[in-house]
Amino acid sequence: MQQPILDVSDLRMGFSTIGGTVVAIDQVSFRLHRGEVLAIIGESGSGKTVTAMSIARLIATPPGRYLGGSVRIGDEDILTLHEAAMEEVRGSRIGTIFQNPRASLDPSFTVGAQLTETLRRHDPQLTRDGARGRALEALRQVGFPDAERVMASHPHQLSGGMCQRIALAMTLACKPELLIADEPTTALDVGVQARILMLLKRLGRETGLPIILITHDIGVVAAMATRVLVMYGGHMQETAPAEDLLENPLHPYTRALIDALPDPDAPVGTLSFIEGEPPNLADPPPGCRFAPRCPQATAACHADLPGWREVAPGRSVRCHLV
Repeated sequence: MQQPILDVSDLRMGFSTIGGTVVAIDQVSFRLHRGEVLAIIGESGSGKTVTAMSIARLIATPPGRYLGGSVRIGDEDILTLHEAAMEEVRGSRIGTIFQNPRASLDPSFTVGAQLTETLRRHDPQLTRDGARGRALEALRQVGFPDAERVMASHPHQLSGGMCQRIALAMTLACKPELLIADEPTTALDVGVQARILMLLKRLGRETGLPIILITHDIGVVAAMATRVLVMYGGHMQETAPAEDLLENPLHPYTRALIDALPDPDAPVGTLSFIEGEPPNLADPPPGCRFAPRCPQATAACHADLPGWREVAPGRSVRCHLV
């Protein structure tokens, strides 16, 4: 089997507080191969974004603190690198796009100035003309036929969807080995969302770029993902090929997430939801993190944390009931 592009093993990240260290993600492990799209899903506060930002070492330390594990890009554990070396990894090996595209762009400079500066920062041998040519190519790659006009524009002169495509072009122009997309369509209207998602899917298919997609939208998962990782309370709860998970979710939390999708054909007043609140990670429950909200929970669920185990080829779950 081919070597994974990314190998995350037993990753633990905590945050220092007055009351002690809050463990935000605990024993997160997965591999990502060329051409795969891994969707990480879960409610707000489940650990999705902390996982993604920990992989790229974008969490300020302190208050953030790595408590264990490794993150390997190829043969290199990037958690052992000094910050100066890590700055070379970001952009050139790990590309990131976030849900607020305008936060990635400086309103004081033109798009062209920002693209060429980024490219020359990651490739000092690149001439200004060479950087400009690569920037134009990247803009055309993400669907701008009028790349010259976009290069001359300031971010405030462009729509949110255009800014998101520019952020993606900036990332792709640096030719990363891995792309992390943290809810990249949340702030966009439905038509622009579909365009961005189709663009990501096409780029992944054509270039083999592996993608970690952070989302709370099951529809996005169905359209994009090859595999899914379900997070809750900082723990992995289930992972499986996307089609298998959506058709036959095993963990009660996964089923509850899918059942909570609105059904336009359902009678008024029949919207399903998950009762209760996510756990307080400063004082998590002793057993399964989902047990206080799970209608199927047993005494064992409340008392003992279930282990992470494989239940079928490519499928693993953390649940006493499976």
